[in-house]
Amino acid sequence: MAAAILLVVVAGCSEENPVNVTPDEVAGDYSFSRFEFIPLATAVAPANILDTLITANSFLKLTQGGQFLLNYQFTEGPESIIAGNFSLTATQVKLMAAAGSEARLAPLLLDPTVHLDRIPEEGQIGERLELSIVKTADLSKFSDRYQGLPPLQGRLEIILTPR
Repeated sequence: MAAAILLVVVAGCSEENPVNVTPDEVAGDYSFSRFEFIPLATAVAPANILDTLITANSFLKLTQGGQFLLNYQFTEGPESIIAGNFSLTATQVKLMAAAGSEARLAPLLLDPTVHLDRIPEEGQIGERLELSIVKTADLSKFSDRYQGLPPLQGRLEIILTPR
């Protein structure tokens, strides 16, 4: 009998989702509280993407059905929406943007697949999502003030907090 129960528990898990977490655990709206690219080349100023976004129109929505909407608007720019699906583990949320989203992701310096770490918020309901990766980015896609610079290696830092 114990073996049958163990088999049922293990059958609900997969290699990608070993503890059987579900999208409703992270479903909700998230606001950007940090969004910055810090070049490794000290001669180039960091790109503070958050300072150029209209915060009321810039957020991530995760649904209970495993879809996401990334809504953003730069000051003096049109509102943009990126849609896709997400999967998750006990420690990460993996966003997978729909095909054809690359042009809308470029100004945010994001790739079509983004891995966000799930960080519990002590004393709060929900958890924040964080990204901290070293990558090569073309900052001219973000702002004309970087026009003429070749793609640079740096650290992309994003923090999203529940709304």
